[in-house]
Amino acid sequence: MGRFRYEFAAQVLVEAAYKGDRAAARENGISERSVRRWRNRMDEDERLASLVHQKRKLAEEDWADELPDAIRAAIDYLRRAAGKADEADPDVIHAVAGALKMLSHVGMTKKVLDARLASRDRPNDR
Repeated sequence: MGRFRYEFAAQVLVEAAYKGDRAAARENGISERSVRRWRNRMDEDERLASLVHQKRKLAEEDWADELPDAIRAAIDYLRRAAGKADEADPDVIHAVAGALKMLSHVGMTKKVLDARLASRDRPNDR
């Protein structure tokens, strides 16, 4: 058995937090069981927990910094499009409702990710 690959495991765990265990495992050529084992290992392995924390922060900086502007642009677009659309057209109503649903999912997803990883963010609290 080879040496534990900390960088790789940490990256996979961050990906799993965003994409789910199955997708992260498949994209990295490992089993879902490995993802779960590594996540559990963070409870005892300060080095792994710290690396996951660092990589998560970097990943969040990338998309989280862009999120407010993207949401504002989407809302502006929806506002303009809804103003020009036929209010009686069921397809328009459906499209606007779907867009609003997606925006709310983005906000909820951020909260879920924060909650899912919050307990892993405190490597020095153990």
